[in-house]
Amino acid sequence: MSGSMRSVKRRFLSAIALAALLTAGVGHAAASSMEVLQGAWTMNGTGCADTFKKVGNRLQFKDRSSSQTTGIIVSGSKILGPSATCKAENILQKGDHFSVRLSCSDAILFSSFSASFRIVDKTHFERFDPQFPEMSVIYYKCEP
Repeated sequence: MSGSMRSVKRRFLSAIALAALLTAGVGHAAASSMEVLQGAWTMNGTGCADTFKKVGNRLQFKDRSSSQTTGIIVSGSKILGPSATCKAENILQKGDHFSVRLSCSDAILFSSFSASFRIVDKTHFERFDPQFPEMSVIYYKCEP
């Protein structure tokens, strides 16, 4: 896999981490956050209409196979991204920060990794690397 493809996949899988963490359930904070994370999310700076299309009363990926897609869709405990589907395995909460161990698969590979995030509010979450917390990405919720 090329470096740019690994980077795109890593971005997607890390974005999924927040959603997976909260959909798996971690006490009261995760339970209340679970409802907040249901639906479609995209990175700040990317328009919802560029990533998703409305089908009935739900949003779906316009082109899930696009390497430029920066969104995720959380439905129950399943987290869909442009190239993989993930499920939370283990979850840890420290204050307002969450870390999740994800089990993911795409058409070719299975992989596990961990990711960290915090919920900003009902329509935003921030994904970050605990070793470099100053480097983060904000995601916002897209409404159908």
